[in-house]
This record gives sequence, structure tokens and C-alpha cells, in this order.
Amino acid sequence: MKSLIGSTLVAAAVLAGCSDAGPVKAGDLAFITLPPAAPQLCADSVGAWFKNDPNGQDSTITLDFPAPGAPLDCSGATEQFLGLRIRAGSLWRFPNGNLIPDGASVFIYVKWVGSDSILFNLQPSGLIFHQNTPAELNIEYTEAGDDLNDDGHVDGADATVEGVLDIWRQERPADPWVKVGTGHNEDTNEIEAQLNGFSRFAIAY
Repeated sequence: MKSLIGSTLVAAAVLAGCSDAGPVKAGDLAFITLPPAAPQLCADSVGAWFKNDPNGQDSTITLDFPAPGAPLDCSGATEQFLGLRIRAGSLWRFPNGNLIPDGASVFIYVKWVGSDSILFNLQPSGLIFHQNTPAELNIEYTEAGDDLNDDGHVDGADATVEGVLDIWRQERPADPWVKVGTGHNEDTNEIEAQLNGFSRFAIAY
């Protein structure tokens, strides 16, 4: 997974929760969706144990599609849909607020919950990462296709939409959405945010 944060991109990266926009109701956002022709994910969820080791290495979990032309059962090449990188020293506090001691492990879980929307739930809710070594969330929206506004036409309006795409977060399903702030590479259809905690995340405008 390439890191977009720190590159010269469309938008500057900021920590989740530090947004330049106030809360927005779901009905006031347009969510990027996957067309019916998009392949099925190899798995709609993934989880792993991550150890708090400031001297260790970064670790990543991903949700993947079968690559174009590869077997649909994902026995061949795959392409990334979502990548979550937990950096060495990222883990800071358990959901109950207690410090995570060196050597302790936390089970981290990612699930696609969007039906056709690019919407994910990251757990455990309440987990906190160090500000200096946040987690990194990378989403590739290639499978959404070029008709980003879903109006049946690929035109300049889609380019305008792509220029304002962002990752938005929602603490609970009934809550409003808040813009995270991202690094965005339109050439590779990648959008990335630095996270200091978990919730629900989606690509929208």
C-alpha cells in the first residue's frame, strides 16, 4: 500500500476528528457507489491482532477484489479495495481509556458495510492511536468506475466530483457525518486519511 500522506496531492491530510467542515446529515451527502458490474470482494471483512511494539514494523490488513481477468474466487492476483496500516508505535489507549502497554495486542477488525456504497466499519470503537504515529486508511475507488455521480454519463461533472471526494466518518449509524480530510491521488484513484481512532468511514462529496 502506497502512502499518499505527505505527497503533493489534491488535499492536505489531517487527523480524523480535525475537520474543516461541521457535521453533515447523511441526506446532504452523495456517497460513491459500486456499479452492479463490480466484482465481489474476496472477503467483506478482515481482522488481525496488532502488537504495541514501538520498535517493531508497520502492519497492514486489506480488503481486496480479484484483479481484472483473474479468477473470481481470488485464487489468483488481487487488487486492493481498502488498506489499513497500523504503524509501529501507533497503538496508544484501549477503548476503556487505559494505556496500551508495550507488548500488549489489540484485535482490529474491518468490515465493508456499504451494500453498494464504499462504506466501512472499523473496530474496536474507542481505540486511540498516537497523534505522532496515526493509523493510515487507504481506499481505492477504481471499481466505482468513471461515472462517479451515477447519472448514466461520463463527463466533466464526474471530474468535478472526483476533485471534491473525501473520506467522511460517522460514529454511529444514526449520527451525522464529519469530513476527515485526506490525501487524494486522482491518477491512481486512491484516497487516504490518517486516523487517531475508529468509527464508520465512507467516500462521499
